[in-house]
Amino acid sequence: MRVNAPDPLADALDRLIDQRSFDLHFQPLVAIDRAEIFGFEALTRGPADGPLHSPLVLFEAAARLGRLIELEHLIVRRAAQRFKALGLPGQLFLNVTADTLLGAREHAGQLAAELAELGLPTSRVVIELTETRPIEDVAQLDDALQALRGRGFRVALDDLGEGFASLRRWMEMRPDFVKIDRHFIDGIAQEPLKQQFVRSIVEMAATSGCEVVAEGLEQEPDLDVLRRLGLTICQGYLFARPSANPRASLGAQWSGRLAADAQPRLLQNDLALPLAHGAITTAAQLARRGLTLTAKTSCRSVVDLFHGDDQLLAIPVLDEQRRPIGVLRSLHVLKRSTERYFMDIFDKRSCVELMDAQPLVFDVATPLRAMSDALANLDERLLIDGFIVTLDGAYFGSGRSSDLLKAVSDLQVHAARYANPLTLLPGNVPIDNHLDRLIEAGETFAAVVWDIDHFKPFNDVYGYRIGDDIIRLAARVLTQAVDPQLDFVGHIGGDDFVMVLCSTDWEARLTRVCEAFDAGVRSFFSAEHLAAGGYVTLNRQNQPSFHPLPTISAGAVLHLPGSFESARALSAALAEPKRVAKGRAGGSRFFVDRRQPQQRALLAAA
Repeated sequence: MRVNAPDPLADALDRLIDQRSFDLHFQPLVAIDRAEIFGFEALTRGPADGPLHSPLVLFEAAARLGRLIELEHLIVRRAAQRFKALGLPGQLFLNVTADTLLGAREHAGQLAAELAELGLPTSRVVIELTETRPIEDVAQLDDALQALRGRGFRVALDDLGEGFASLRRWMEMRPDFVKIDRHFIDGIAQEPLKQQFVRSIVEMAATSGCEVVAEGLEQEPDLDVLRRLGLTICQGYLFARPSANPRASLGAQWSGRLAADAQPRLLQNDLALPLAHGAITTAAQLARRGLTLTAKTSCRSVVDLFHGDDQLLAIPVLDEQRRPIGVLRSLHVLKRSTERYFMDIFDKRSCVELMDAQPLVFDVATPLRAMSDALANLDERLLIDGFIVTLDGAYFGSGRSSDLLKAVSDLQVHAARYANPLTLLPGNVPIDNHLDRLIEAGETFAAVVWDIDHFKPFNDVYGYRIGDDIIRLAARVLTQAVDPQLDFVGHIGGDDFVMVLCSTDWEARLTRVCEAFDAGVRSFFSAEHLAAGGYVTLNRQNQPSFHPLPTISAGAVLHLPGSFESARALSAALAEPKRVAKGRAGGSRFFVDRRQPQQRALLAAA
């Protein structure tokens, strides 16, 4: 009689599940455009002294022994508990295999309830499909994803470029996040073919509205390339290894570096730029008259309309005063119409049964920037529907999201012609135009000119690349200190900047700039130079000369109505307070010239 040999992995798995003896580690995903942690991926490890320590061995054994779903349910719940206990910020990414995902319809409600007890919103949880096993039933996959999204969960597709037909799976799942396999990230700086692959993925993601995550980032040159390709979320050993007790924030070595590379938003200063003839600036210019319906239209009529025109994506529904009350979406209507018994029940009922009662609506005067912000916060599944434009609350027309994105892009390209190429902040022409407009209008405002102190020796010691990082840091802290609705930031050139502050608390904002710059600049210096407060270089006479670490200083003048005739005269008046500020010792600082215009004129004449 043949006796089966004992299976050591089966025994080890039984113990691991019974005793919950697996470990959880968390690795951060970093939003490189915002210089902050975006979230954490939970990673499982078996007991270090056992045969199941490797995740690959652990999950393969669980699948072979029929306990994979049971194990993953335990891991998901334990990861959520640990994530909450550690007080980690951002999103929690939880890996599951196809086996577990396909059963999500039955378990989504229970998991949501358990997360609610922990005080962890489902909107902060991303269910990440690991493609180690195939999915044959697409309809079951769609049901599972609907169940998760209906509870507020978000979905990610892992390891794009590897596994079972991952590009096809992307189209089927329409995930909120897609993670590019580490094979295409590692060494991308040296491989143009990898760059082309990632560039294509970023373009596809922009069309589908999902976010792209670069996995396996280990080398800094690769980070630079990924940033240029448009990726904003990265994960890998370059930032942090998985840890049972991870940091809740970026280390100082990265926070300053990434922040310096974050480009200020060009749209902040669009209104200060001269616009091309016919440039689109408001919602009215994007509106087109199109088909509209009323609540009297039946569901059958709507279904027939969408069936008869595959280019028809959305139809606004108006009330008797022609005010929009909802929007009918082709994908939603046609999907509902195929449900069993739906047409039998709803055939002659009002189309309001099929509409979304919360369409995206803009007034005709809404500027591009506000529209762009609203679109950025919209569920990507709704982007295809476009938006409705109203005049005094009544229907004016409909617009397409693609037209809005193109208009924003055109405005940015136009603005870039007048912007500093390093920071993309407005340059000399828009700075003078903005100042002249305020002076002519008799506005009260503070004009401030900023300059980075001791910049040239820093550039000589650390190199121009790091010097550029310091300039971008200055641009970022200046931009973050202003009210974008009231104030203005421009880049004269080199390490010189201008602020025009209409905010009444402008002095507090100047203080904020000094503090933020001094905090952010420290990450660029070596420990030796930080301790010494500077460094020694040889001057032109070949003699050692000590140079303090860079700071930022500013001269400011408060403009009152009638104080100056032009931007040129105001700029000349800023030279003296700037000189006084630079002559003072200490950290970053500013000096305000509080003399009246008459006093300045008398001194100049003398």
